[in-house]
Amino acid sequence: MTITPAYENDLTHLDELDVHASAAEVVAWNGRRALRLTNGLVVMPGLEDADARIEVQIGAEDPAYPGIAFRIGDTLNYELAYAQPHTSGLWDTLQYDPVFHGSNTWQLYHGRAYQKRVVVPTGEWFGLRVDVKGDGAAFTIGDQPPLVVGRLAHRQKTGLVGIWTFQPAYFSDFRVSACQTLPDSGWDHPAAPTGVAGEWFLEGFGMIECEPSGILNLNRYLPLALGEVCLVRWFEVLSSEAVEFAFGFSDELSLQLDDQVIFTGRNRYASTRNRPDRGYVDSDMHATRLSLAPGIHRLTATLKVTEPFGWGLILSAREGRVRFLSANKGGPSSNA
Repeated sequence: MTITPAYENDLTHLDELDVHASAAEVVAWNGRRALRLTNGLVVMPGLEDADARIEVQIGAEDPAYPGIAFRIGDTLNYELAYAQPHTSGLWDTLQYDPVFHGSNTWQLYHGRAYQKRVVVPTGEWFGLRVDVKGDGAAFTIGDQPPLVVGRLAHRQKTGLVGIWTFQPAYFSDFRVSACQTLPDSGWDHPAAPTGVAGEWFLEGFGMIECEPSGILNLNRYLPLALGEVCLVRWFEVLSSEAVEFAFGFSDELSLQLDDQVIFTGRNRYASTRNRPDRGYVDSDMHATRLSLAPGIHRLTATLKVTEPFGWGLILSAREGRVRFLSANKGGPSSNA
């Protein structure tokens, strides 16, 4: 069914756009006048969406990450989907990447629920479409099967719309129309591992909750400028047996049990096509097995951020009889 666009903008009049980018200029590229945007966001003033179909034509000559921003709360918080022509055919060519406090968080939102292998050309125009409805969205390149995200990360249900890129890219023929329905992704979103610590006490802040996947997205709560946080979780060991904790993190972690440091390490982005070196947070990146006496113990995670790609942690007890206590006040005296 052909949908008549409710809004169209050829992106050739900068005075009609709200530009937050390193550079923006109207140029001729590949047979049409287009907006050449570098490192930033362009918002369509006054154009809010709740449920909508958003489409744009995109081109790139060199490595770039051009896409569509939607449900924009402000210039530091919005939903985002983009294509990567330079990784065409790889697992992350099409990426969902919600932005919190100005930070991209793709290291926390990864895997088949948030990334898709598609073909995207370099040096040619291609179409990117976002269909957003309710809690979910579908992202489509041309006529290829879409990436369907059934549960968007941000909690706002409406917001402004626009375009975004890291590194220079070309944009043309932006349009917004009604969204009818979303396709089924065919699989469930990642579930939290058994025994996961689903909340933490953040010193100086209070109790904070993990995402449904079990990953703690610190970007949701804090700006990157804070640099380092201390997270605390008390737990009870119910019998005398070995306990194993499995965990993953980004970017640098020091993990302490009671008064003893049991792990230090870093997990940061490396410019490589080797997936394990990209800094993703996975639930079983590391594991440590300990013999603990029955009773109450304290886990302390000192987590540093060094790059704007996802600041977070996931930790679960997968061996031993362990009961996590409430994180409401950060200490065992607060627990029933």
